[in-house]
Amino acid sequence: HTSSLVEFLVAMGYCWRWADIVENPRWKGLTWGLLPLHSSGITACTYHLFYNRIPILVPLQAFLTCLGNTTAAYAALRIALSNGWEPPVDALSKLKDSELLDKMEDATAAGESASLVGFEDLGDALENDTDYSFVLKLFLGCGVASYILKYGALFFDFPFEANAALAFSVILTPSLLNALKWWKRSQDPTFEGWF
Repeated sequence: HTSSLVEFLVAMGYCWRWADIVENPRWKGLTWGLLPLHSSGITACTYHLFYNRIPILVPLQAFLTCLGNTTAAYAALRIALSNGWEPPVDALSKLKDSELLDKMEDATAAGESASLVGFEDLGDALENDTDYSFVLKLFLGCGVASYILKYGALFFDFPFEANAALAFSVILTPSLLNALKWWKRSQDPTFEGWF
């Protein structure tokens, strides 16, 4: 579950960046549409953090997953409609269009979306890795994170107490900070985050 949280942040960053590249703000709507799915992943991690002792988190995660699938589908529909509802074969052939590729290179060279800082830039940070070094980093990173989460919890008492209020705050705090980050970026493209 933990790696899916990072994957959603990376996907949200790519959608935001793609909106700038293709000059279609509807792609930023997909970032917003993925927010409930990210919160669903946080809910799953929180459920396991408290050793599966807060059963209300299971239907909450199901609700957030359903809501997220709906909002992501709606965002995808808005993107399709804004592009004239072209069949997938035609949409894929646009990727070979040299004018679009030139736009992508110009946007990257101009430093567009430089405000993306954090896990959203993970793809850029790892793009020069070989397959082997990427897999090694992936397994080491997941192993270290899993070890810290599993045994680091032993240093605290809260995971052993079924405290629903604390669990909801563990879910709500990063979810609201993530939403606030994207809202600030939509208001101010130069916003680089708090860290």
